[in-house]
Amino acid sequence: MTDSQILMNQIQNHQHDDLLTDIYVDTNKLEYQRNRYISAIRTYEEIFEPGTIEIYSAPGRSEIGGNHTDHQHGEVLAASINQDVIAIVKKTDDNLLRIVSDNQPMITIDLSNLEKNEKEEGTTLSIIKGVLAGMKNQDYNIGGFQAYLTSDVLIGAGLSSSAAFETIIGTIL
Repeated sequence: MTDSQILMNQIQNHQHDDLLTDIYVDTNKLEYQRNRYISAIRTYEEIFEPGTIEIYSAPGRSEIGGNHTDHQHGEVLAASINQDVIAIVKKTDDNLLRIVSDNQPMITIDLSNLEKNEKEEGTTLSIIKGVLAGMKNQDYNIGGFQAYLTSDVLIGAGLSSSAAFETIIGTIL
């Protein structure tokens, strides 16, 4: 965990360029990624508050062979791409998740109520609750956190933006 102000200064001063290059490969995009991370941290601070944070990333993916056969229990060859969802996160001591994704309203989830609700089916809320319930059913210890998420994975382009979203929730946990 790192203080948000210190981390923004480090990113601005290129101290994490090696890590960003490892993640995104394309050095021509370093300035874009630096600005993206700094903007995400600032937005997190506006929504929540400055303080100790962690940053997580989950990439989109593209099917190289067997496009979407994974939905029919077949085999698929997929590869991650250098577009991702990033999350600025702080663990909390309560039993609540507070998640803001780009320009969407805050979603608050009480971890003591992860029951499936038919009225929520197909919503972002149900996706998050499904990941949480799945992790809990596998005996993972889940706890509260607050997070701001932003994504540059293209929606509806076959790059698995919803899978990246589910993965970022699991990665945070």
